[in-house]
Amino acid sequence: MLGTRKNKALWGYLFILPLFICVFLLLLYPMLDTIITAFFDIQLVNISEKTFVGFKNFQTIFAQENPNFFTGIMRITLIFVFFSVVLQVGFGLALALLLHLKWLKAKVFFRNVFLLPWVTAGVVCGFSWKFLFNQTVGVLNYLVTLVGIAPQAWLSDPRLVLPTIIFANIWKGTTYSLLIQLAGLQSIPDELYEVALVDGASKLQSLRYITIPMLVPFLFINLVTETGDTFHVFDRIYAMTGGGPLHSTELLSIFMYRNAFVYGNLGVGAAVAVFELLVGLAFALAYIFIFRQERV
Repeated sequence: MLGTRKNKALWGYLFILPLFICVFLLLLYPMLDTIITAFFDIQLVNISEKTFVGFKNFQTIFAQENPNFFTGIMRITLIFVFFSVVLQVGFGLALALLLHLKWLKAKVFFRNVFLLPWVTAGVVCGFSWKFLFNQTVGVLNYLVTLVGIAPQAWLSDPRLVLPTIIFANIWKGTTYSLLIQLAGLQSIPDELYEVALVDGASKLQSLRYITIPMLVPFLFINLVTETGDTFHVFDRIYAMTGGGPLHSTELLSIFMYRNAFVYGNLGVGAAVAVFELLVGLAFALAYIFIFRQERV
């Protein structure tokens, strides 16, 4: 009997071995290589030459030659991440509650419509919104002129560009939150709502005391994954603004790209990537602490 269990366990490990190999090659190895690169001076024009410099690359990104790093890039990145994540999770939950209604017709149609932003490539999404927000021929400016508002420079005005890219990012990322929250709603037994109805609970009370508490694990997963993904957003923002105007949309990801592939300093670019990873990890630990406190 013991030998049979060992054989089954061995076969199980063999079946999941290809998955572990793929995860290592596609995720773990690039991450480890980036961390190692952050401690070397590597120029893009001559990748074969590596010089160990310790923490010098990290000192460079915080040095005086980048005086606006914290006050500028970090502020922009945190604003972008905060509003994107909060609104994506909020809108995703609202849409999930809507699609979960039993009386709603054509649910499959609406789900497919809401899936379109998620399956659209980031670059395609970025260029599409860039066209829609175009000051001269953009559809949005045409619509605002119909209500008597002058055309706006959505992507070239430093005051408007950050809310504009946040809006585009919410459109792209809300679908993921919708799928997570919809899965959570479908996992809640109908019997709980039936008992609450018999006890005289209103729809709002059922939402407050049954739906939201049961969705907490899904909200946790949603927040952690959305925060990590939002920190790493690059393609659609770079396609829309390239980090401009006047660096007003230069997120950490774009700052990393500029150092690595525009200025050609792969070591500094890797250091920015490691710092971004640490910030994302800090947020994940904060979420764990907050949700654990809520459960106590």
